[in-house]
Amino acid sequence: MGIRLVMRAKMTPDSSSQSGPEYSVRVTPEDLQTALARALATADAGLVAPEFAAQIDVLAPTRPELGDWTTPVALRAAASPTKRTELAAHLCTELRAFPAVADAVIAGPGFVNVTLTPAGRAHVICDIVTAEETDAGGGAGPDPTPLRALLSGSDQESVQAPLVYGTDVHMDPVSVDALQRGHAAACREQRRAHRAGIQTEGIDIARLGHPIEARMLNAVAGLPSALERSRRLGEADPFLTALVELGDSVENWIRRCPVTPTVDEDITVTHTSRLLALRAVIIVLAAGLRQLGASAPERI
Repeated sequence: MGIRLVMRAKMTPDSSSQSGPEYSVRVTPEDLQTALARALATADAGLVAPEFAAQIDVLAPTRPELGDWTTPVALRAAASPTKRTELAAHLCTELRAFPAVADAVIAGPGFVNVTLTPAGRAHVICDIVTAEETDAGGGAGPDPTPLRALLSGSDQESVQAPLVYGTDVHMDPVSVDALQRGHAAACREQRRAHRAGIQTEGIDIARLGHPIEARMLNAVAGLPSALERSRRLGEADPFLTALVELGDSVENWIRRCPVTPTVDEDITVTHTSRLLALRAVIIVLAAGLRQLGASAPERI
């Protein structure tokens, strides 16, 4: 019989968590939609078209250097083409007032790109874990938020695609298999971290600031709104595209940002924070798979 080596490491003295108002905020696409709606309501007279009542879209930018999120709302809501830049400038000013927004800049006439602070970007993982714990305790209650809509499919056991958009949703079996393997890999990494003695205590979500982590966290935060957008449009593509992006970003994150330190390293607050993020990743990947009617295996 072989001998299994179980690594255990200690918390370092400098791994204590920080506190302060920045750590109690979050910015998801839904939060930005709400903030933008309020900013439109406070714009000077003549900037916003009186008839504007369209959905405010907050989307992932085409390139990571453009920020965390982008919105074309000034393009669509401006009273006239000549007012687009002025309206976008007003929206940027309003968004920069939020502690979790590091910057908001005009990107072409009518577009606004938003960059978040690491804590603002990562706070979504706390929401996800809290939502799961609330469900486990039987205290969910009615909750119409996009996150709740996503997680509500996580208890489905059928392998047949449910009618989540009013039509049968089918994903390429190869892509589904890749997502299932990604979920199993995340579960395997979580078991490894637990064997190493890592716990989700003394976390500091602001430490999750690596660019690869930013991509992963935005993919996690964007999946609920992608599901909502698919249902609103009656098209599966936004959700399926977001789910594939989540799987790709998680695979890269696990490979490049280790949750478990090497045998000669101490456990730091970065590792404990990554373990919490890993738990959120597992929850969201499982929910996404089960929205498709697919299983979420913990081992493959």
